[in-house]
Amino acid sequence: MNILYCSECGKKLMIYDSKSFRMYKSPVKKCKKCGNLYIDPRCHELAIEGIPSDVFSVKSYIFLIIFGILLLWRGMYLLNQTQLGVPHEIQWLMPAVLITIGAVYIIGGIAEIISVKTGLKEKKYNKLYVESAERLKDVDYVSTLRNLGINIPEN
Repeated sequence: MNILYCSECGKKLMIYDSKSFRMYKSPVKKCKKCGNLYIDPRCHELAIEGIPSDVFSVKSYIFLIIFGILLLWRGMYLLNQTQLGVPHEIQWLMPAVLITIGAVYIIGGIAEIISVKTGLKEKKYNKLYVESAERLKDVDYVSTLRNLGINIPEN
């Protein structure tokens, strides 16, 4: 976990994980306390960095589906088992949680594979790329990015 503080007033701006969900929008944010501009490390400009190829990887979604199947199987197995130390009234809770999470992983993995195979995901990322390229046409915005330490090619 990383913590980002405002360089001007020292206010804690965010706690984030460097491996967390990537957002593709303007990384320029403003401190709510002092108005200082800073770069949100979770946000990325696609027109600078390019569209990451791993978002179109079907293998990662297949892994997600397999993991979901294992959770679902384990939850179904536990439905008929006595769990030591767990009150009889809530014996169903752990299996229900495992079954639910497994089903969500399976459905989510299938939905992502469908969006990759049908081109919907590519269409979404192309739209985000165009929006990023539009932002980068603004000379003041590009200047702000450079002043905040973002390396932007001259073209």
